[in-house]
Amino acid sequence: MSVRDMQGNPRIWERLTWADLSSEEQQLWSALGWQQAAWDRNSPPPSADKEWSGLTPQEQAAAAGLGFSEGLWNATEDA
Repeated sequence: MSVRDMQGNPRIWERLTWADLSSEEQQLWSALGWQQAAWDRNSPPPSADKEWSGLTPQEQAAAAGLGFSEGLWNATEDA
């Protein structure tokens, strides 16, 4: 498996443990600052609080690789 299609529903990520993620998904989330321990206890990195325009180009590319658009990223609140 590479990156699953979240079909516009970012909540799918909340149901997965780090071990459930493919290596490509782990790499993309890592580029956004996530690591296994933080993921599994839902302790978001600083990127989770940024608007799309505040993300670095690398973070934007990782978010896009996970299926986020600018609008979807900005509309998503980390729980």
